[in-house]
Amino acid sequence: MRYPYDMWAHLIAIDNPYDYTTIPEARELWHLIWRNLFNFIGILSSDILLRAKIIHIVQSLISFGAVYLFSLVVIRNIYVKSAKLHHKYMAYWSTVIWFTIFATFSMYYHHIWIMWYSISYQITLPLFWYITALTIIIYLENPVLKLKIFYMVQILILSLFIIQIHSMEYIYYILYIITLSLIFFNKTLYIIKKYFYILLPLLILIILFSKSYQAEDTRLLDFIYHAQFIDLYHLILHEGNIVINSLNRANSAINELMYVILFFTLLLLISLRNNYIHTDKKVLIFLSITSLFILIPIFSFSAGLSALLTKINVIHRVYYSSSLFILLSVSVYYLTSYLASKPKNHLYIFNISIISILLSVILYSKHISSSHNYYKNILSLKESIKGDKVRFNLSSSEIEIIGKELKLYKKKYHNSLFYARADILVVLKYIYKENVYWRGRRATPSLEEFGKYCKINAIKECIIFKTPKNFPEYKPYW
Repeated sequence: MRYPYDMWAHLIAIDNPYDYTTIPEARELWHLIWRNLFNFIGILSSDILLRAKIIHIVQSLISFGAVYLFSLVVIRNIYVKSAKLHHKYMAYWSTVIWFTIFATFSMYYHHIWIMWYSISYQITLPLFWYITALTIIIYLENPVLKLKIFYMVQILILSLFIIQIHSMEYIYYILYIITLSLIFFNKTLYIIKKYFYILLPLLILIILFSKSYQAEDTRLLDFIYHAQFIDLYHLILHEGNIVINSLNRANSAINELMYVILFFTLLLLISLRNNYIHTDKKVLIFLSITSLFILIPIFSFSAGLSALLTKINVIHRVYYSSSLFILLSVSVYYLTSYLASKPKNHLYIFNISIISILLSVILYSKHISSSHNYYKNILSLKESIKGDKVRFNLSSSEIEIIGKELKLYKKKYHNSLFYARADILVVLKYIYKENVYWRGRRATPSLEEFGKYCKINAIKECIIFKTPKNFPEYKPYW
């Protein structure tokens, strides 16, 4: 919640999308939904910090549920004959890993995904996991017709929502569907032949909707449409080199747990010949391939191709499309199966093993690793629970002090235009609803600019709101 990070643009845009927020009009649906919800339950815009807390909690819970469901669906289709309770534990640990494995660094902070994006329209990432899970259920589990229709309606509605709000995550969904379709090629052909009269209209609807409503255009389709393949190839390599040299944030995104997962996955693949327990090899291949999406921003061609599908400055977010977080549970469960003398002991050994591995990685990351990235991820999660280091720059008591000082100013002046340092200014504007000289969350107008503005507009009560004593120093993004 540090001001002026991006979540402030979203909180402001819930009530006023035109107040220097620069959010594309096509993406305002997310803000409209929250605006109507807050109006319905009676939470005023002056309670902007309470709104932020509610959005964070609700979208974090949605994220947990969506990632858990995806993990559960994949795991139960790999270990079809294992007990349901075992599936649930593996899915639970996979979800815990998801919350701790993906992170990035920006400005002064290293934070996990949920801390950067929980107060934004990038709830589309968890929704991508959710519709992918529903798709796998339809594709592999063959539910009854009513459930199929129910799932398909959800997939369609959420697909249109994702395309309009933040279409980058829908590219992930397409990649997952292509991977699934190729691995189960015969089944794909059967489904297309049997349901083409349903699939074709849905495909046309999504294409038309994406052309009309998605917030950005993709340059890749323009090159293909004009058959400029040589130019396309050179541009892919050019932008790919830019990404891997400066924009992929690999120094903060790649962490020690990822290497450990790779190690255990290799052990799993080597051990599969022993057939400790029954596994569905095709679903395991699907999981392994989609896990490799973590490599997309690291290689020049894949990074450059992604840059043309989205934007070059957001390629570091492609890490989040990887299903890597499930592989540790899947691998450790298989490898510990031969240690259990009785089936009922298997779950106990698995849980102890997962806890031991995660604790070991945390200790290694803290004390031995040169990057310390996974330990930083854990610290970010810890800070999110405590709240002190990630809350708004000013405490509730400091906000109250601003309110008391404001009352003193209001006794002398009645039609004031206030000028203050940025964090105090946003409190005056959005919590106390005062008229302030504000030019957007990233702007830091000088006193000279303020004076010129007052002079040009003949404003008599231009008031400099003095910073109260003992207030913490304000640094943008700090």
